[in-house]
Order: sequence, then structure tokens, then C-alpha cells
Amino acid sequence: MGAMKPQSAQANKVTVLAVPLVIAVVECAAMLWEHAIGAPADTMYTFAKDPLGLALLLAMTIASSAILLVRYWLPAVALALEAVLLIVASYWRLDSIVMIQTLVACYAFARTARGRGLCVGGIGMMLSMTASAIMVHPDVLATEWVSRVVTLAAVGGGALAVRGRQQAKEAEHKAAEECRRAAELAFQRDAAIRRSRIAGQLHDSVGQGLTVIIALSEGLAGKTDDPRVEDALHGINEIARESLGDTRKAVRALTEFDGAANGDDTHTQESDQHSWDDIRPILAHARRLGIVTVFTETGTRADDEAQADLCFDVTREAITNAIRHGQNVVHISIAWNHSENGTVAVIIRNDGSPARKDARKDDGTGLVRLFHRVESASGIFEYGPNEDGEWVVEATIPSNGVNEKDHTA
Repeated sequence: MGAMKPQSAQANKVTVLAVPLVIAVVECAAMLWEHAIGAPADTMYTFAKDPLGLALLLAMTIASSAILLVRYWLPAVALALEAVLLIVASYWRLDSIVMIQTLVACYAFARTARGRGLCVGGIGMMLSMTASAIMVHPDVLATEWVSRVVTLAAVGGGALAVRGRQQAKEAEHKAAEECRRAAELAFQRDAAIRRSRIAGQLHDSVGQGLTVIIALSEGLAGKTDDPRVEDALHGINEIARESLGDTRKAVRALTEFDGAANGDDTHTQESDQHSWDDIRPILAHARRLGIVTVFTETGTRADDEAQADLCFDVTREAITNAIRHGQNVVHISIAWNHSENGTVAVIIRNDGSPARKDARKDDGTGLVRLFHRVESASGIFEYGPNEDGEWVVEATIPSNGVNEKDHTA
């Protein structure tokens, strides 16, 4: 049964049902033809003319055809029953009414049997054919036996050839799948090596440099008499600490990527995402630089950590670009407008001349990364100068979360 299951699963259901039905219809039609105008010298005619004999012929034909319905699920049983019917029919020299069914059962058996079972079935079928030939054609036994053996060998050989071709296709498909899997594993391995190298570089270079900046700013704090210098040192220390925290999060995300790929990304997603209120230190830094920074928020926040994190990243990137690339920036305005359906519209404007007025979505890495992130979240992301000469970054970020609390301007 274990060897039959794959073949039975692959056999066309229409063919499995159609072949026995067609054989039964043709054979029964032949029986009725013999009953009507058959040749008197034919044994089939003698049986077909008698009502009881006709019923026997029809019963054997229908039974033999019905057995074929299980030829792929129970091939050994189907072959044995067909062999028995062949011998019984041969006793009355009526082997022709079950010969085709027997050959079809042989074909199915050769397609499904394995090893010793195939040899036993083949020998049994040879003995059945020999016994049938002896009973039906004793006068031309040698010729009849050879013809039956050749026919049986042709059917079995054809079945084995079809099975071999099918197994070859399955082997090719399996080999291709193994190659694809090996290439995928090799890619994952190389990607893991690259991530590990990048994580090491971030930790050793960027992390170390930020640590030194923090130590220097703390060492100089309180040792100057200029309030502006002290305020600048405090801002440097705060930004360096925030950047160091972000660097450590990036390193941890890189090193935990393999676990996240296997579905264990809960910790990374929950612990490394920014909340709505994490934007306040960014605003404070811009104000300490002397930039008039206005932040307004309307509507009801959605209780969606992913939306809050993406909103934070868009706003931080826009403020950072204004400070870093803008010329003579005096004013930055940030607006978070939450709608009733949970969507938040983020608008950041700043004055001053942009470093590149022809900036597009393929310029830089920060805005490009955010463009794809917002787009993958089914949102809209746009940026560029407006008619008033301001640089504007706009994002519409949908949410699947629930309302958290009201924040009105």
C-alpha cells in the first residue's frame, strides 16, 4: 500500500473512471451483437444466444471492468481477480471478454509494484496466461503462448518505461529543489556573515566614537563659565547618548536577524520601536540650536507601535535633514494630524534654502528608505520644495490599531 499511494495520487481521476466504463460499454455491445447476428460457429455466439449464457457474459464483463476501478489503489488484488476471471472465462473459451481488462490491470500493477512484489505478480500473470492458452488453444499452443507472452511483455515494459520517466522527472524536480534550497541557505549564510561584519563595525567604530564623545562632553561639563558652551555640551551629550542607543539597537537587530527570520522577532519589534513621545528630545535639540521649532498634534493617537515608530522616523529624518542640509534655517514646523480611521498625516516644513533644490525620491538613503517603508505600510510619502520656497516632507501613515488618547493642539 505504501508504494501505491504516490501513484494513485498522481493518476488522473478521469482516466481511472473512464477506462473501465469504456471497456464495459464496448464489451457489452459486442455481447449484444453476438446475441443478435453472431456467427454460429463462434463460442461467443453459442453463449450469447442463450439468455442465461448472455447474462453470464455480461456479468463477467461488468465484474472484470469494475475491478479496474481499484487498479491503482489495490493493484495486486485487481491483478489477482482479473487472473482468476481470465482462467474461469478460458474454461469456456471466453477469454477474449476479459483479456483487455487483464492487460489494463497488468499495466497498473507494473506502474505501482516494487521489487519482489513486481516479480511475483509477473510470474503469476505468466502462469495465468499459460493456463488460459492451454485451455483455449491447445492445438496452436506454442504460437498462442508466444503471442500472449509478447503482448504481456509489451504492456509491462511500457508501464515500466512510463514509471521510469515519471521517476526521472520527480528526481529532476527534487534535485532542482535541493539546489534552490542550497543556494538559499548559502545566500542566508553570506547575508549573516555580512550582517555580523556590519554589526561589528558599528559596534567598534561608531559605538566607540560616540562613547568617547559622551565621555569628553561629560568631562568638560561644569568646567566652563559660558552658559552657551554648557548648553552645547549638554546637547552634545544628549544627542550622543541617543545615537549610541540607536546604534546598539541597530547592532542588536542585525545580530538577532536570524532569530527574527524564524519567527522569533517579538522582542526586537517590541523593544526597538519608538513611541509617540520619543520625538520630544529631537524637538528640544532643534530648539537648543536656536531654530524656532513648533510642534502641533491634533486628533486621537492610534495604539499602534509600528505606526508610532514610523511617524517618529519620518519626523526625525525631516528635522535632521533640515538642520544638516538646510541653509539659514530659522523655523521648523511639525504637524501630526490623526484622523478618525487611525491614519496620521505627518507634515514637516522648514524655511531656508535646501542644499539641492532638485532633490528627488532617488536622492540620498534616508528619504529613500522612508519612502519604501511608508509605501510598504500602504501609506503615501512625498517631499520637496513648495511654492513659498519651504522644504516640505509629507507622509500619510495608516494604522490597524485602536485609539489611545486625545492630543489636541
